[in-house]
Amino acid sequence: MKNQDVMSYYDKMAANIKEPTETRNKAKDFSAFDIAFMKERASKDKHLLDLGAGTGLLINAIVDEFGHITAVERYENFSKFIVDAPNVDIINADVLNLDLHLSPVDVLSLFGVMNYFNEDEAKSIYANIKRYLKPTGQLIVKNQLGVHEDVTVAGFSEEIGSNYYSNYRHLDNEIKLLESCGFANVEVFDIYPAEYNRWENTHFYALTANLK
Repeated sequence: MKNQDVMSYYDKMAANIKEPTETRNKAKDFSAFDIAFMKERASKDKHLLDLGAGTGLLINAIVDEFGHITAVERYENFSKFIVDAPNVDIINADVLNLDLHLSPVDVLSLFGVMNYFNEDEAKSIYANIKRYLKPTGQLIVKNQLGVHEDVTVAGFSEEIGSNYYSNYRHLDNEIKLLESCGFANVEVFDIYPAEYNRWENTHFYALTANLK
């Protein structure tokens, strides 16, 4: 089952969104670091599949770095902000129930997405999406992860004024989860300055992996 609190939160945001930056909530703007990280892995001969593309805060900045980009976003009111470009395809679909008619890609990215799913849901997603990656391709996952243990936030958030849910699995557990779903060679990148990690029990990491 999807977590209804976080789905309801984004349902409301999508219904009322006016600016693409609203999806950041009240977090710092770390897009420059995300963009730099992706540019290092981009080239004109590569096809990027970005899942949970949101309002295009990442894609719009790297549209000229990849030969082709397929952006998958649940909410049409979010994806309407994604750049209209000849090398960009937009698909409105749910990451949790993804069934794309797509040739395998070179790079598959999930930025700020996987913490919204519990472990069973995450396992289902990872196991499903590996079919969209070339044998030589690379998976990139970036979100907050637990520092000492799994951290689950469920309930009313004073900061955003709504019920909310996130499952920040411990770094080691996320790596094991990826490996159990057919990924290997997982590398960990601490891509943000220390001040971007606002909470003592969670930390932003980017993980890269290949298929086994």
